[in-house]
Amino acid sequence: IGEKHTAEPDDAELVSLSKRLVENAVLKAVQQYLEETQNKTRQTDGSPMKTEEAASSSKNESGNDN
Repeated sequence: IGEKHTAEPDDAELVSLSKRLVENAVLKAVQQYLEETQNKTRQTDGSPMKTEEAASSSKNESGNDN
């Protein structure tokens, strides 16, 4: 019962998988936010927001947290 199975991932693998999951979740959230803000900008302003500028500022902000 107390034996460790060889199929179980080790701690390093779990950490790397966790980091990847978090990064994917953050990227999805940023993309969704950008889409929503672009839609709102188009509705109110009529001019779409530049995706590159928003993406670069979001990446810089998230990079500072590490």
